[in-house]
Amino acid sequence: MPMSPPPAQLPHLCHPTARETTLYLVRHGQTDSNVRGILHGSTDVPLDAHGLRQARCVADHIAANVTVDALLSSPLTRALTTARFISTRIGIEPIPVPELVEMDFGALEGLTVERIEAEHPEIARRMRDFADDDLAWPGGESRSGFHRRVLAAFEAILAENASRTVIVVAHGGVIGSYLAQIHGISPNDWEAYHLGNCSLTHLHVTADHTMVHRINDQTHLDLLYELDQTESAPCRH
Repeated sequence: MPMSPPPAQLPHLCHPTARETTLYLVRHGQTDSNVRGILHGSTDVPLDAHGLRQARCVADHIAANVTVDALLSSPLTRALTTARFISTRIGIEPIPVPELVEMDFGALEGLTVERIEAEHPEIARRMRDFADDDLAWPGGESRSGFHRRVLAAFEAILAENASRTVIVVAHGGVIGSYLAQIHGISPNDWEAYHLGNCSLTHLHVTADHTMVHRINDQTHLDLLYELDQTESAPCRH
């Protein structure tokens, strides 16, 4: 379901220039890892069959409703494949942005949360402590380092795309971190902005504030949940 309160002006993050940028943030389509609850942050996994259908639907929706100036994507396959569906519909090539990749869980890539609870209880305990910014995944990223990377990536996107409308295809953790920082809350609480696959989030960033229009909008995917579609079936805009 979309998490879309009335549009709100939030002062926590503003445009790095004196201009404005409209952002449409798309989480990639579904993967087998998503279904099985496996942590595959930096691991390159493909979309599953349902994820491909989701990607087609969000691409159709964007093509019918948004005038786009630029299309950016995480270079990981699940995001770039989603972006290429959009690219086919709007005629703009996706530009890979390495800083948009999902959090690197290091040695714990490929584990479920349940296995982390059982095999790494100290890390699991620290995961539940949202004030613990220093938590670092063994061989991977720290929470604080990840959130700084995400913020810097979007700051660069805004600076390079003043007065433009940009589609950004990325990951749930990346988009969730950015939304939390916009709202001035802890980005360590991943459930605060738990985003559906191929959901759409609409922001307008100005020099004074960020206007949040929609978060986690999935209405363009309604037909997928109502019908047992084939991969070639049309999608509702």
